[in-house]
Amino acid sequence: MKLINGLVDDKKRAELRAAMRRGDFGALVRKDGGTAPKGPPLPQPTQRESIRGSNLSVFFTKNNGVPVEEILRLTDEKNLVIASNKQIDQALQGSEDWKLMQKIVPCWTGTMTAYEEPGKPFGRIIEYIDKETGLSYIFPVPDEYVGVKDAILVAEHPDFILETDGNNRIVRAATVDLVEKFPAASDGCYLTDAKHGIPFGEEIDITNFEARILWRIDKRVGLVARFKQYNDYGTRHIGLTSKASNGHGVAVESDGTDVSK
Repeated sequence: MKLINGLVDDKKRAELRAAMRRGDFGALVRKDGGTAPKGPPLPQPTQRESIRGSNLSVFFTKNNGVPVEEILRLTDEKNLVIASNKQIDQALQGSEDWKLMQKIVPCWTGTMTAYEEPGKPFGRIIEYIDKETGLSYIFPVPDEYVGVKDAILVAEHPDFILETDGNNRIVRAATVDLVEKFPAASDGCYLTDAKHGIPFGEEIDITNFEARILWRIDKRVGLVARFKQYNDYGTRHIGLTSKASNGHGVAVESDGTDVSK
């Protein structure tokens, strides 16, 4: 497994986030000297910083689940950070946030992904159409990843926004990572990368505690979803199949403030 990483420090991340929100995509300079794809001006950002914390809090329960666009809008308005796939995974496997998980799962995570059909190299964009709504979700591929195949692109909230352009929803990300050896088979057990918790590599036995069960389709752009089944391995399912129009629960990072809906 190879994780190609574009980490930025907190100050730089804040600058990039502000650039995204004001539509200054030319400010998002990649390590190869290029710039992110340009887009129309977006609303000015608020001056408040995102609320971060080591704990998780319920934002929407599973019974009041919301689709992707609504949750991104609401967390942005309140400067909240959607719990990542890695954070949710740790909670599902028995951390102090386990009881919270029972209120929200199935849930969205803040981990945005994009992958192509098995064996197909990345072009300039990855496009996925939600057949329920007819909306097209587009993930621009950074120059250094064009031509790569059997891999998955990953961005974490709040370091991306979803730009609206007619029926198109375009992911604009300050940091995009590449996880290679993304499995072609669904309903298989795999190890996950250390940063995002994304399955990779060859199939392994489910009795390995580190094994996670991957659910994928041919191609997709969207948030990772987590769900559980009522068996011995029910908390290990990683969903890369859910439509953006589906309503799921949501957890956010917490500083102790009650943000529940």
